[in-house]
Amino acid sequence: VVKFEIGRNANFSHYLVQELSPSDFFIGKTMASVMGESQFENHTISLGGGKVRNELSYRLPESHSEVYMNGISCLDGKSLVDHHTEVSHIAPHINSNENYKGVFNDSSQGVFNGKILVDSQAQKTNAFQSNKNLLLSEKAGVFSKPQLEIWADDVKCSHGATTGNIDKEALFYFRSRGISEKAARAVLLLSFLNENIEALQLPKLKELIAEKVKAQVLS
Repeated sequence: VVKFEIGRNANFSHYLVQELSPSDFFIGKTMASVMGESQFENHTISLGGGKVRNELSYRLPESHSEVYMNGISCLDGKSLVDHHTEVSHIAPHINSNENYKGVFNDSSQGVFNGKILVDSQAQKTNAFQSNKNLLLSEKAGVFSKPQLEIWADDVKCSHGATTGNIDKEALFYFRSRGISEKAARAVLLLSFLNENIEALQLPKLKELIAEKVKAQVLS
């Protein structure tokens, strides 16, 4: 369990990189209370493990606070990664943004269960939630459940989830120009994850994650 108390006028980023073996189990909960005029970022990068569960629970009790949640999953084998998120907007003028993307190969599985709660006092809320996934194998699977619970009427909120395969036309385009299938898939997958990788504020970590993703695809 990790608990953060983010005071007023603060800016904090939390990075969690999970590169576990197929026999490893991990269950973790991250909680944060973010006060007014503050920003909190969480970046969760899951690159393997037997069974992994990440629970994130954030509470925003004061105005003009912001939370950004960035998730990257790149799994193969029989890995299972389960993301459960909950963001509570309690005061007016609060922003939250969840952007989770996953790439699943072999028999790997992903779960995304996200909930945004907007209190009746939380007018002028902006809350966005997105979960997008690519399946590289017929045995891979994703279970996605984005949720909004809104009790205020002057808000901008959205949520959505997509799951699909690599674009065959894009893959054919690369193959027709002499690029191998593995290399083409690596380019397309890095392009799919690029927005989330670019959101990482640490240059060396950004480079490391891009190389790890590319290595998994080319293996």
